[in-house]
Amino acid sequence: MRVLLLALALVAGLGCFIGGESQAQTPSLTVTDRSASRTLSRAELLADRRLQTVAIAYDPVYRRPMTYRAIAVADLLKGAGIGNDDHVQARAYDNFSISIPADLLMATPPSGPEAFLAIEDPAAPWPAIPGTTKGSAGPFYIVWRGGTRAEISSEYWAYHLATLTVTDSPFKRWPGLAVAADVSAGDPIRRGLDRFVAVCMACHRFNGEGEGEQGPDLARPMNPVDYFQPAILKKYLRNPSSVRTWPEQKMPAFDQDNLSDADIDAIVAWLTYKARK
Repeated sequence: MRVLLLALALVAGLGCFIGGESQAQTPSLTVTDRSASRTLSRAELLADRRLQTVAIAYDPVYRRPMTYRAIAVADLLKGAGIGNDDHVQARAYDNFSISIPADLLMATPPSGPEAFLAIEDPAAPWPAIPGTTKGSAGPFYIVWRGGTRAEISSEYWAYHLATLTVTDSPFKRWPGLAVAADVSAGDPIRRGLDRFVAVCMACHRFNGEGEGEQGPDLARPMNPVDYFQPAILKKYLRNPSSVRTWPEQKMPAFDQDNLSDADIDAIVAWLTYKARK
């Protein structure tokens, strides 16, 4: 009986291995809008007539120029019924998730930078991501041509992509993030909220609001401004390793191009505002 059970377990394990291998060989991307969902295989996307060669002057994930076979996101989402305030939730297969403004994804020159869905060709695989054990950025990766690094959050370069979902903006989905109407439009607190959503929410929730799972909630049980001295908190946001390190640390350092000193001051101003509320 033990021999029979062991044989059955080995067969089941082999079946899982073969199934997993088959799935890895046929990756797909699911695109969901307000009314429908479609799943596109890598083979379909590589055969799409809209596929083009896209040269990226500087890829912040690979830290060098890169060239991809890609489809413009504006073409991919055409007809999706996207509203002016909508966002697109880009989710990776490890559940990393970032909300990207739809108007930014749908922009075309000269009105703004261009977003592309890069598709990794198994016949010409991309290199491994430098400094990680994650392999390449494939099979699907959002890359950007044009625009500044301050305009395009480093988190918007979403790789290992599994799904794209049209959704409400984070400000509608999670109203607890908002600031009061009496905070003026030019107040750094508002800029801090915008930068928190663009840079921090991919990994962090705030008082339970958001989808981030890579890092701790920044309001539960305490707001960082309650236990960091202001200068140290700003140093920590610039480069966490300059303050402390821990096993499996994921939070990167941010240079001035991705997060300016003014942006860091604004995020701290928003955190302070929320702590007082």
